[in-house]
Amino acid sequence: MLDEQPASHSIIRIAAPEDIAIIEELDSLSTSPTRNIHREMEKYFGSVDPTTHEKTLIFLYEVDGVVAAKAELMLPPLSDHMESWQGATGYIKRVIVRPESRQHGLARDLMQHIIEYARKDLQLSALDLHVWEMNLPAIRLYESLGFELKHRELYFRLTL
Repeated sequence: MLDEQPASHSIIRIAAPEDIAIIEELDSLSTSPTRNIHREMEKYFGSVDPTTHEKTLIFLYEVDGVVAAKAELMLPPLSDHMESWQGATGYIKRVIVRPESRQHGLARDLMQHIIEYARKDLQLSALDLHVWEMNLPAIRLYESLGFELKHRELYFRLTL
């Protein structure tokens, strides 16, 4: 008798409106600094800010039927003379992996999938993202995928 683990079945797919609950659950697991943003369905599947981003694609990574990770790709508005996003810059945000699924390469697989999708299907010219400076594993991942630091940003708040 062999002591082999059964091979896991995994897929990366674009989220649908019926995935909203799982997306919200994954968002709640983020290790990034918290943000107080009410997320309605149209903010996932429509525009977050029509002046800067027209469409958000949410990629879900399923392992054996369980959504273990997600990432969002925001696309800019198409102008009247543009029929595609060819040459545009996309923005990746909210890359989240369930704690029990971390350190298994899911974030890398998910990011590579999005990069290929952006390059081949959308023909984007670049991808941008922000990362919390204390999130060293994410920084190492992004740098290993070819992302380069463009600038540092300071974020201030005055609590009243």
